[in-house]
Amino acid sequence: MADMMPTEISPEEILLEQAIDDIRQGKFAAARDALTRLIKTDQNNATYWVWMSAAMETQKERLYCLQAAYKLDPTNVAARRGLRLMSALPPDDSIKPFPMNHPRPWEDKVKIADDKPKEGGLKALAGNPAFRLVAILMVGVILVGAVLVAFSANEQLRPVRTARPTMDGTFTPTVTAISQRSATPGSGGVSPLIGLLSEPHTPTPIYAATPHGDVALDSYRGAMRAYNSGQWDMVAVMMAQVATAQPGSVDAIYFIAESYRLSGRYQEALDTYQQAIAINANFAPNFLGRARTRLSQNPRNNVLSDLNAAINLDPNYGEAFLERGLYHFNTNDLESALKDLRQAAILMPGSPLVQLALAKTEIAQGNYEEAVVAARLANELDITNLESYLVLGTAYRLNGQLDEAVSLLETYVEYAPDSSDAFMTLGQAYLNEGRLDESLDALNKALQLDERNSSAYVARGEVYLQQEENEDALEDFQRARQFNQNSFEAAIGLARAYLALGQPNNAYALALLPNERLVQTDQQWGLYFYYRAQALEGLNERDAAYRDWRDLLALPEDAVSEEMRAEAQQRADALRSPTPSANTATPATSRTPTPTQTRIPSATPSPTNTRAPSATP
Repeated sequence: MADMMPTEISPEEILLEQAIDDIRQGKFAAARDALTRLIKTDQNNATYWVWMSAAMETQKERLYCLQAAYKLDPTNVAARRGLRLMSALPPDDSIKPFPMNHPRPWEDKVKIADDKPKEGGLKALAGNPAFRLVAILMVGVILVGAVLVAFSANEQLRPVRTARPTMDGTFTPTVTAISQRSATPGSGGVSPLIGLLSEPHTPTPIYAATPHGDVALDSYRGAMRAYNSGQWDMVAVMMAQVATAQPGSVDAIYFIAESYRLSGRYQEALDTYQQAIAINANFAPNFLGRARTRLSQNPRNNVLSDLNAAINLDPNYGEAFLERGLYHFNTNDLESALKDLRQAAILMPGSPLVQLALAKTEIAQGNYEEAVVAARLANELDITNLESYLVLGTAYRLNGQLDEAVSLLETYVEYAPDSSDAFMTLGQAYLNEGRLDESLDALNKALQLDERNSSAYVARGEVYLQQEENEDALEDFQRARQFNQNSFEAAIGLARAYLALGQPNNAYALALLPNERLVQTDQQWGLYFYYRAQALEGLNERDAAYRDWRDLLALPEDAVSEEMRAEAQQRADALRSPTPSANTATPATSRTPTPTQTRIPSATPSPTNTRAPSATP
């Protein structure tokens, strides 16, 4: 019976167990303290050094511990693997995958007969809580140790997760790609936005995370901890163990592919997604992952078939609806984008990313009230998401809520002092409030950060027009056109600058006529007719000017301001009155660039305001 009794567990083993348990719970300081005491008792114990590497905070310290373990025991698999992952040893294919049922160091000391009744002291020992704790901890210790060594060793290699492609900071109806940014406090002692949280934002649960038991449990848990921490190499290593222990685990192969995608290894990701699809063609996340990978390779890739497949396989897959909505947005199919993003909002009501994408799409559609609602919800769901301040501030500005817009945009530039688009948008908000000097300062800052920012030139040109600095305005609108040939706002601004300078011929021939192709909405047609009619009057093309004024009056009521409509009616009536005297009209054949009417009235009804209506909201 004596050989069936367990050997007494030493204080060192108990202390090691406590250190291991502390590491598993993230209590690294306590673990380091315990392991330091152990190493003092036995500096030649490689196992202590391996576990100490898992408790260290810096890569240099981890490397030192692993090198010490390797020097003491060159056959130590955990030390070799950790050093190889840290590029301190050359690759070695002889290192086998992590064993799933590796004998524990003290397992030989605990000999319990499993085929005979337990008697006497053995039964009493089995009922001892301390003994049961040790027995539980024995399961998976070496496996977890190896995981933590590699997990820690790769911490310095963690890539930044970038999820999706993205939208120009102007947030005008001109559609560009959508991006997701994280909150990154700026310099200058700015307090982190996380300090504003009453409770942290809870991220969207991982769709493909499924339970795993038996021998794969520790590997799976370690992989998911690594996934949540951005340790992509470790995700691949640990999920490979899951796939080995449980062949046919499609989710394990999927997470390996995800780790490749998120670390920028796109071809490996595509190959691995294909392997997962071969295992189970009904697992929707594989198709979403493959679509995202191809978009990362080239944002112009057509991935609609994969996105459709993911949604067809799981009609409740909110992430797939979100990604398809972003895809439609970036291909300028705004109606389809809104439909998908609204469905994603139903399926993922707590997702700030969905609301943020929805707000941007509503802005692009001109639905500014709806954009405010979505952007406000995105900000409330995660106030540490810095981009939500920019989007909400933009939505407020376009919706005429200027005080709220300025406050949010000032917050944004405080945390993102290097964002040209943010300063441009803030400059637009100041401009809308009539704070011209502040607007000019913000727009100058935007152009210092990005001298090719077309929208900033447009906004600064507007400031110069209001300050009657018409030559400067003309130069800015020309630069805006240089950097964005498809900007309607720049084309209209150019026409306005030429008219303000008394050059209706240039307004008509250089700014308006060649850019009629850019007009898309009723509001844009209203501006186009308004300024073209003035240019034509300046050229004494009375009939053509009359037609433009009448076309403006035929537009829907919400397409033009009341003042513009009143001006159009007045000019149309005047052009159909008896022919003016010779000294009030210039012959059409002369094309003299002296307009008969150069005043440019404001879009805002005011008897004392003669500012021209801006082409941008």
